[in-house]
Amino acid sequence: MDPQHDLIAEFLRRHPGEVCADCLADAIDLPPSQVSMAMQRLTFGGGFAARLGMCCRCHHRRTVVKAA
Repeated sequence: MDPQHDLIAEFLRRHPGEVCADCLADAIDLPPSQVSMAMQRLTFGGGFAARLGMCCRCHHRRTVVKAA
């Protein structure tokens, strides 16, 4: 994994709840496009789950991810 994946994975493990790409990007100071791509790769690798749901930070209905 690259440093961005590690940063995202660590954030998700330390912060329970489902987070959208925009809020996750804001929290770890990375571009949303990079976070979105990394979220897809993390969910395919296992240990993380993505679905359409409510973001625990912005409370919008979006694709969200969490540590499984």
